[in-house]
Amino acid sequence: MNDEFYEDNLRTFPGPKSFLDYEDVPFFGSLPELLRSIRSIFGLEIEFIRAGGTLPDIMARCFTIKVENGKSPGCLALLPSKNVRNHSMNFSEQDNFLTSLALLLGDAYRWQQMFRKYEGELASLIPVPVTDTDEPRFAETLFNVLKEGAKILDCQAASFYILETTTNLLKLRSCWGLPEERLLSPPRLLHDSMADLEAILGQAVILNEDYLFESWGAPEDFPTAVCVPVASPMSIIGTLWFFSDRQRHFSEHDLRLLEIITGRLAAEIERASLLRELERSRKLKATA
Repeated sequence: MNDEFYEDNLRTFPGPKSFLDYEDVPFFGSLPELLRSIRSIFGLEIEFIRAGGTLPDIMARCFTIKVENGKSPGCLALLPSKNVRNHSMNFSEQDNFLTSLALLLGDAYRWQQMFRKYEGELASLIPVPVTDTDEPRFAETLFNVLKEGAKILDCQAASFYILETTTNLLKLRSCWGLPEERLLSPPRLLHDSMADLEAILGQAVILNEDYLFESWGAPEDFPTAVCVPVASPMSIIGTLWFFSDRQRHFSEHDLRLLEIITGRLAAEIERASLLRELERSRKLKATA
């Protein structure tokens, strides 16, 4: 692998628990603003405590956000307030309100998980030798590849974009460390995404200056980001982004790790496609 920079920022690139894993708990992107509004309107001091977190006050009343299989991404904590007179709800009304809000967030979480699975299954609709997959855990596999890759690289978020070759659009199919509402975002235009375009051409694009993010079309605002290609031997699949919450450089060792991670991602997509094609062939033979 050539260690020289190209235009300064390019480098040549070849058992159930009661709580969810703390790092897997999704962000409810609009929740902070919602809680601020509740504090302002009702005078209630409410915080969202993620699974594995610590309550800020032992006297706090907790309202668990429940999801499937008895698991929980966390709870809403109602902290004791000295300004009781400012409350517009009595004790019972507070309980009913926060119980309903916790149920609503549980529904939102389940909906997010269903959408993640849907996007993960669509990730295999790519121009590789075979297509499609209904492998039930495929979306979770993509998620885990991004999660483990980010942890190995000491990054705080990751996103995987599929290149839709017929439209030249980049569609987010999986992410980690980002609000899962990102999966609802419209596709990015390839011709407006210079970093992705360079990555598709075989470069690892490293962005670690503020002014670079807009000009290179980075999808997220972090102090540092790196974009690399995801490809099979026969085609380009898409791009993979990793984001760091501090300014940093990516070493030669980091780039070799990135090569391994993208190879794993491409292999998982092709494997799922092959499994679906095998199942399809079996069904055709059975009906012949």
